[in-house]
Amino acid sequence: MPTIEAKNLRNVALLSHSGAGKTSLCEALLFQTKATTRIGRVEDGNTVSDYEPEEVKRSSSIQTSLVACEEDGHKINFLDTPGYEDFLGEVVAALRVVESAVILVPGPSGVDVGTERSWNMCEAQGLPRMFLINKMDRENASFSRTVADIQATFGNKCVPVQLAVGDAQDFTGVISVVNPPSDIPAEVASEFESARERFIEAVAEADDVLADKYLEGEELTPEEIISGAHQAILRGDLVPILASSATQNIGVSEFLEMA
Repeated sequence: MPTIEAKNLRNVALLSHSGAGKTSLCEALLFQTKATTRIGRVEDGNTVSDYEPEEVKRSSSIQTSLVACEEDGHKINFLDTPGYEDFLGEVVAALRVVESAVILVPGPSGVDVGTERSWNMCEAQGLPRMFLINKMDRENASFSRTVADIQATFGNKCVPVQLAVGDAQDFTGVISVVNPPSDIPAEVASEFESARERFIEAVAEADDVLADKYLEGEELTPEEIISGAHQAILRGDLVPILASSATQNIGVSEFLEMA
């Protein structure tokens, strides 16, 4: 078994109200990193992290489970926490041993009480966090509407670092705003430039040196953007927003890279 250096080890809590897809995301992550050969389903009672008989019966988590993913010499321990408030103690315990958190938001329904509770708990712990808009393949899912909902609730420091290509049954993938591909799909081309500009602006706002350079009209280098974003996320000045469909394994590899 290869040795993982401490600098390449991460502990990340998955937070949300019940039903946002945390356990399904874990299944997709394990499959993506080749830890498993199939993606289990909560409905079928064959997921890795919901293994207790009571969890299988309920089709929901009642305890925190650790899911370890290794790739390219890095290891991320994802803590799949319960979403129901009855098991809040499990979430509290998980947040004491992680360095960051991912708050899942359902694409069809947007911000809910569980989203706000997760945010407030991260605030209390001073944890860096990101949002993952999940279930983007479901009926009535909308990336732009959910982003607007997140920003209206938690502020404009919440910034998309990806754009969803299509919504609901038309959801086919994600486009990185941080490391954009050479060909931008036509359906997101009009949104991409403004999203990219807002992301760079958010990075500059969090660093005085970069802010001066940005305001003087100088272009930030890719290295400055990445480094500035990293520091801003750690300080809580920037909260990235990503998109995925865990059950369809769309956007999962991009999420893993960001995590």
